[in-house]
Amino acid sequence: MERVGFVMRLLPGKAEEYRRRHASVWPEMLEALRRAGCHNYSIFQRDEDLFGYFEVDDFERFRSMMAASEVNTRWQAEMTTLIDPCTDPATGFHRRLDEVFHLD
Repeated sequence: MERVGFVMRLLPGKAEEYRRRHASVWPEMLEALRRAGCHNYSIFQRDEDLFGYFEVDDFERFRSMMAASEVNTRWQAEMTTLIDPCTDPATGFHRRLDEVFHLD
């Protein structure tokens, strides 16, 4: 199991809308995440900073499945009006954070 932490940034004035949309994530988007092996997924906010965390058995499989998912493509298009995804050009995924400590 791999723990994945990443960062994003809210665009100015978009926090309320971002929270509203995440209060009712599309069921088909939730199912796509689960099918790709994602679990224990949380997003935290501090001002404009967003920190995401999830667990996945195989990150490359997860990334590949989500990239091929039509619902994920639609969801990400919706989110571009609200966030800077802080994409890492090498992976096409958000900038990941290095794990420096974990207590199990």
